[in-house]
Amino acid sequence: MQHHIRRTALVAVVLVVAAVLGGCSGQPRKVSGLLDTTRRVPATSRLATRPHLVRQCHSGSKQVRHTSGRGSKKRTWYTTRSTTVCTKVRRGTETYRRVIRQERWCVMLDDVGGKRSRDRV
Repeated sequence: MQHHIRRTALVAVVLVVAAVLGGCSGQPRKVSGLLDTTRRVPATSRLATRPHLVRQCHSGSKQVRHTSGRGSKKRTWYTTRSTTVCTKVRRGTETYRRVIRQERWCVMLDDVGGKRSRDRV
């Protein structure tokens, strides 16, 4: 019984944390007003390395058994089928540009919501 109480408490804590983090997300709110200024916040990126994967294939052959008929009239024969197996293998590293923060545009508004007192928001 105590296990169920612990699980319920854990679920409640996870839901509260998710709600708090969801409230702090940078989702834009819809507001209206007169355009004052715009400001561009450029993207931030850094060079990083990751494994370089190369496709490597091996060809081979596989013997396949075929049968037809039933009982004493059953016939069996074999054929050879060629196969190719490809896998991705690590071959060194490669450098790429990792984006840490996306580009954003900040907009300053005057007369937000039709109120003249709300400027530079």
